[in-house]
Amino acid sequence: MISKLQKKGTLFLFLIVLSNVVFAQIDTVRLNKYYFKKYWTDTKAIVTSPARWQQNDWITFGVLVSGTGGLMFADQSVANFVQEHRSAKADQISANFLEPFDLEYSMILMGGIFAHGILAKNNKSVSTALLAFESYVLAGLITRVPKNLLGRERPDNWQGYGPLVFNGPLHGNSFPSGHATASFAIASVIATQYRDHKWVPVVAYSVASLAAISRVYDNKHWLSDVVAGAAIGTLVGNLVSQRSSNSKISFVPYRNGGFQGVKLSYIW
Repeated sequence: MISKLQKKGTLFLFLIVLSNVVFAQIDTVRLNKYYFKKYWTDTKAIVTSPARWQQNDWITFGVLVSGTGGLMFADQSVANFVQEHRSAKADQISANFLEPFDLEYSMILMGGIFAHGILAKNNKSVSTALLAFESYVLAGLITRVPKNLLGRERPDNWQGYGPLVFNGPLHGNSFPSGHATASFAIASVIATQYRDHKWVPVVAYSVASLAAISRVYDNKHWLSDVVAGAAIGTLVGNLVSQRSSNSKISFVPYRNGGFQGVKLSYIW
């Protein structure tokens, strides 16, 4: 039964990753007033996006919500299985290489990409680092809303509460996972910006997935927490990646089945 649940959870996570549409790669972002203005315009776009959703968007949202809700009934079984199969070596890997990815390694990665862009005069690297940082910040802020409102108990709570306990505002912060959100917010930007190198998206999403799964391994989050965080991070990263910082009008590659073309995108 556990293997079936793991397969379903993994499949759901892959569906989130593979749900990306084709976005234009951006190399025009600079550390200027347009970049900081982009934080506001992108936040507004995220908040007001449901008003512009079409039928397919609502269907996708319904699938994500129902899928995450369904995983909650498997959370306890998955948590028990993972905790029963921990090892000292895996504990070290999780603690030293995966857990710090939320802040320390993320900052080092984005700083390294930015430094490369400045030193090598590579506009794409500069844009990627700035977009990734914006995605990291916005996704983190958005995640705080359900974290603080729902008040879900973490699996390592001393009361022994299970995964279906939601105590309301400011009484728990398990759902969704901030680590998973941050990891996928950065990974989705990097994967989009460097999708012409086939190995980059694979590595980016693989590292993000391992960082997310480590939260379940460390008994800090339920499986549904990290899946929800991965969804939020990916969606925010995709939105940030499709919106240019200093131009209201942009051309975005478009693909629908066997049809390919270019669509005009306007930012307000």
